[in-house]
Amino acid sequence: MKVVAYLLGFVWIAGGAFAILYTEAYRSYFKGLLTKLAPKWLALIPAVFGLLLLLAASSTSHGWFIGVIGILGIIKGALIYFNPGGIFEISKDWLRMLSDQGYRLVGIIALVLGTVVISWIR
Repeated sequence: MKVVAYLLGFVWIAGGAFAILYTEAYRSYFKGLLTKLAPKWLALIPAVFGLLLLLAASSTSHGWFIGVIGILGIIKGALIYFNPGGIFEISKDWLRMLSDQGYRLVGIIALVLGTVVISWIR
């Protein structure tokens, strides 16, 4: 499971670095992804990511934290799939209105989480 933890950590770091360095390209890619993919297919991304985090949690020194992030990813995927109260459209509108600094903040958070996952691997 170490390989999965390293892979997820590097994906987070790469995504965060891309969001920080190429904010406008990241924003347009993200908007395109949200409009082109159906919500049912889009829900698979956080759900699979969360499941992989749950599997990789046992190979980290702080498995409970990685497990909580994995559970939150699975919940996020379920919320996107079932869309109670139109929460997916509200989230899309919020992301459309997010400034460049907001996207950079998302990138910083992803960069930190990726570094944390990699540094906690046993």
